[in-house]
This record gives sequence, structure tokens and C-alpha cells, in this order.
Amino acid sequence: MNRDELMNLFDPMQEAELECDGFSRVVASVLIEKGLKPTLMAGTLTIRDRSVQPHFWVTFDGWTIDYQVRRWLGNEPWIPHGVFHQSDTEAVYAGTEVAAYVIPTGIRTLMLMSTKDLISQSQG
Repeated sequence: MNRDELMNLFDPMQEAELECDGFSRVVASVLIEKGLKPTLMAGTLTIRDRSVQPHFWVTFDGWTIDYQVRRWLGNEPWIPHGVFHQSDTEAVYAGTEVAAYVIPTGIRTLMLMSTKDLISQSQG
């Protein structure tokens, strides 16, 4: 898959109320379900003397998929976001592989729902 295809899959999910671990597990699950082999990573992200630990992200076919680090470090343009090559950012990712698996569709749907969605569905 190329960058545009990956972004088309995951950009719509980026507003989900998930921390990096949940979001990265959803990303890995979607890719595994498509018969692909992503690597779910856990460790530390460091950029400009700032770091996030623990942090989770996914690597796949040379791409890093990380939509959640700005939650902790702010929305500066130099903070990586989305689908990118690590070599195109100042960020240093250091971590180890974590077991990844398919999350059942129903659970994944619940994980991606916003609080607003849950409230409106319970009232409807």
C-alpha cells in the first residue's frame, strides 16, 4: 500500500478519542485484516528535547503510522503526524515490537466512537 492508500484508511479515524495504544492497535488490526503484516511498536518518541513514553505506533512497508503524538506534544508542524517516513522527521522512535492481532469489528467500532456518538445512540 502506498501513503495515499494508508492515509485514506486512517485519516478518517484520527479524531477518535483513543490514546496512542488503542489507536495503534486499531491501525494494526485493520492492516492485518487486509492480509498485511504491520509491526506494532511500543517505546519512546523523542523530538527537540521532548519525549513521550510510553508511546505506541505502527510501522508498515517503510512507513510510520502515528496519529496520536500531537495529543501530548502539541500541534507544531515539526511534530510528526499521520503516515510518514521516519527519515522525513526530526523524531527519534525507539521501541520494541508488541504482539498485534485482529480486533473484532464490533469492538473496533465501539473503540472509534466518540462520546457524542455513544450518547446519541443511547438516546435514539
